[in-house]
Amino acid sequence: MNTSSAQVWWRLPGESVVQRFQSDPEGDVIFRYAPFQAAEEFPIVEMRGKAQASDFPEEGSVRGLEDGKVEDIDKDQHIAGIEQALKEIEAGTFEKVVLSRSEFWHTSRSPEALFRSKCLAYPHAFVYLFSHPDAGVWLGATPELLLHQSIDAYRTVSLAGTKVQSGEPWTEKERHEQHLVTDFIQEILRSNDATKIQVGEVHDRVYGHLRHLETDIAFHSSSRPEHLLNVLHPTPAVGGNPRDAALRFIETNEAAPRGYYAGYLGLIGEDSAEFYVNLRCMQCHANGYRVFAGGGIVQGSNPQDEWQETQIKIDSIRTKLTS
Repeated sequence: MNTSSAQVWWRLPGESVVQRFQSDPEGDVIFRYAPFQAAEEFPIVEMRGKAQASDFPEEGSVRGLEDGKVEDIDKDQHIAGIEQALKEIEAGTFEKVVLSRSEFWHTSRSPEALFRSKCLAYPHAFVYLFSHPDAGVWLGATPELLLHQSIDAYRTVSLAGTKVQSGEPWTEKERHEQHLVTDFIQEILRSNDATKIQVGEVHDRVYGHLRHLETDIAFHSSSRPEHLLNVLHPTPAVGGNPRDAALRFIETNEAAPRGYYAGYLGLIGEDSAEFYVNLRCMQCHANGYRVFAGGGIVQGSNPQDEWQETQIKIDSIRTKLTS
């Protein structure tokens, strides 16, 4: 795989310093960029190098921009997928499935400018800008930690449910959806010999003008982060439960492949690692951006409400970055 022309900038949650990846066969970190599901057209990108403090990328820094297709998944298509998912849930095929869609956003703003805007708009998100000859150019600001390692101590989170910031209480359906993710993660950890598993209280996680339900999960493990990433991803937060049945449904019923949306990205050091689910992201093109969003479908989901949830997520990206 050609990595010589790859480019990566990122800003960690709660920090102000931008970092840039410098390819180096003797480097002390590995950067990994993984798709939702590995495929020939969406390879896992893995590069060894060093992390260096950097200024924001200057205009024109990003290479590899190409024109993108402008077709969108219309409302009727997406709702038809939700209705079919509800039939499968009723039949007992799976308990939850996440359906996603995308819209093409025409704008003349550059990836470099949007990266800076995201860093300012989302100080507690993992913000990145990534260009690779095999994967394309992607940009995101994700609130969801997938795996954090410090020697043998690990952390992850269970995150699901979405509401616009308000005093509106969470429904039983939304709490159940998030609980499924928590149970799945605990089961995976127990079956992979994790110890000292600690599950925190469910709390609100604020992301811009949206909020989600989140549970912090800490544990110890002698496993390498690569193994834990492979067994955890994709969680029901982006796939479904049971996982295999939900993934088959997604492959058959989503109108277009997700690519790297809802995959994961991050870095592995000698005794540390930090990875995030690739949410609130977009694929960058010379003629605009493809913006992605999804929502969890469980028994009791309302198709119109689920469509509106994806619209709110997509609109929040555009509003935040154009205001």
